[in-house]
Amino acid sequence: MALYLLVDAHEPTRKILQRKLLERNQEVLEAESAEEALSVLEVQDVDVIMTELRLPQLDGVELLKKVTQLYPLTKQIVLTDYMQLHTLLAAVNSGNISRLMTKPLKIDETILRIMEKVGAEVVETKHRKKNIGVMFNGILTNANRPYCLFFEDGTIVGRRALEIPNQEAPDDEMNGLHRFEFPTQFGTYILYQSMNGTVMKHV
Repeated sequence: MALYLLVDAHEPTRKILQRKLLERNQEVLEAESAEEALSVLEVQDVDVIMTELRLPQLDGVELLKKVTQLYPLTKQIVLTDYMQLHTLLAAVNSGNISRLMTKPLKIDETILRIMEKVGAEVVETKHRKKNIGVMFNGILTNANRPYCLFFEDGTIVGRRALEIPNQEAPDDEMNGLHRFEFPTQFGTYILYQSMNGTVMKHV
């Protein structure tokens, strides 16, 4: 099951898509503007955002840019009747777009399967990312040294007896604190580890 965010100023379009996805046991949220969508994204772990390009105030292209920057694992589906080529190219170049669909859209079995496939891919990716964090924590716990592990966005993945203010803190080799980076296909993990085995608070 994936969580979809439908962004369209046209309420009937949102309601039709919502009903079809709910019938297939998916979770669905709605927004009628880019600003409302960004507010939803701040508090909900959205897997797929489906947006019209023509939105009031902040347009769909700018919305997709922000989503790509802030929520890189969230997939994007563009659903629009706005067919100016330069706008479509801007959307494709600025976002993490999985599908581009044109209105009027016949929401049949094929379209719904495409939407579900995109959602399932995101859920699987997030699951694999979580497993990498679990693996790192297991290895570090067994090493029996104080550590603090961040993801690149500043999220704390795990820690043991070591407090670090953020993922930008420098090494402190004089006190035995070392900083390591581990790139993965999902992003970079940043590890701070006390090599002398003592409990530390680094501010």
